[in-house]
Amino acid sequence: MSTEPLFTPKSEFGEIVDRISVPDSPVGIDAQYTHAIIITYLRQISRRLERIEAALVSAGILHAPKS
Repeated sequence: MSTEPLFTPKSEFGEIVDRISVPDSPVGIDAQYTHAIIITYLRQISRRLERIEAALVSAGILHAPKS
């Protein structure tokens, strides 16, 4: 998948779209595509945050999060 979700073709969001698909949505936008973009951005942000937190823990700046 492209690193820029907004410019990723809808076909590449198949798995996400299948999970959130509702056939009779009265929304005036392509809600499936929009949600797929948002979910992809959130996944990217989550991965980046995990890397940042790990780096901060390794540098002794942050304590490891408690489970």
